[in-house]
Amino acid sequence: MMMLPREIDMALLLCAIPLVWAAITDFRKRIIPDWTWIAILLIGGVSAFLLSYPTLAQRIAGFMLPGICLLFLAMKCGGVGGGDIKLTTAMGFYFGLNGLAFILFFALLPACIYGLATRQRSVPLAVFLCIGFFAYVGVLYIVGL
Repeated sequence: MMMLPREIDMALLLCAIPLVWAAITDFRKRIIPDWTWIAILLIGGVSAFLLSYPTLAQRIAGFMLPGICLLFLAMKCGGVGGGDIKLTTAMGFYFGLNGLAFILFFALLPACIYGLATRQRSVPLAVFLCIGFFAYVGVLYIVGL
C-alpha cells in the first residue's frame, strides 16, 4: 500500500517532533531522553508496513550497521554516548541505510567543525542529526517525494 504525500508529510512531522526534542535536551543537558528514540523507532515500525521504501532489508541494515559502528567507536575511543547510538539506530530503521547515510553526511561534517571550533572531544550529536534530518527533508521536497 502506497502512502499519499499528505501521509508522508505526517510521518516526517511525527519523526521531527521527538528529534527536535532530543536535539534541544542534548544541547542543554547532554542527554537524549529515551522516549525520543523509542518514538522514532515505533514510527519507523509502523511506516515499514505502510511505505514501500525503504525496504525492510534497508531498514534492518540502517539499524544494524551504524549501531554496531558507533558502539565500537564508543568502546574504543569514547566520545559517543549511548543515547547517540540509540537515536542513530532508530533513525536508521526509519530512514533505511541510504537515507541515514544522507542524514549523517549533513550531520557529521558540521559536528566535526563544531568540535574543532570549540575544542570539545564530545559534541551533542542529536543537534547535528536534527540538522541532517532537515537537510534530508528539504531535499525530498525539492526533488519531489
